[in-house]
Amino acid sequence: MDGQFRSLIFQTFGEVFETMFFTFLEPVDEVPGPEALVCDDTYIRADIVYQGPQSGRFTIYLPKRLARNVTMNFLGADEADISDEQMLDTAKEATNMAVGSLLGKIDPAGESKLNIPEATILDQFSGAEIASEPGAFLFDTDFGRLWVVFS
Repeated sequence: MDGQFRSLIFQTFGEVFETMFFTFLEPVDEVPGPEALVCDDTYIRADIVYQGPQSGRFTIYLPKRLARNVTMNFLGADEADISDEQMLDTAKEATNMAVGSLLGKIDPAGESKLNIPEATILDQFSGAEIASEPGAFLFDTDFGRLWVVFS
């Protein structure tokens, strides 16, 4: 994966989360070692597939603390009123918006098509496993680490 595409992913996800969810993402250029990736938060995984001249998948892993925050900001709701279902819906919407924005930049002719995103709450999560994937991107936030995996 070239550096320009990598920068574009960092930039696009940052723009979407800041604009739509009032949440700042800080790109992490060098993923820390496995001991620094231990986390005890429950994570949500959201996936979206796109097809076109080039096809691929983006998977986003976000801690429930972050999902709750972006859902509160997106819906203008109080924390006590946020359900797991709403967090899953917001994770899907965030994935759709970020990848849709990215595709608009890398495929200006609009030949690529997004599938419907899916999301689930994970029983287990390992940042060390995600970090070993070649298309992994890491962001720090005030509410935990957000992972994006391109495959």
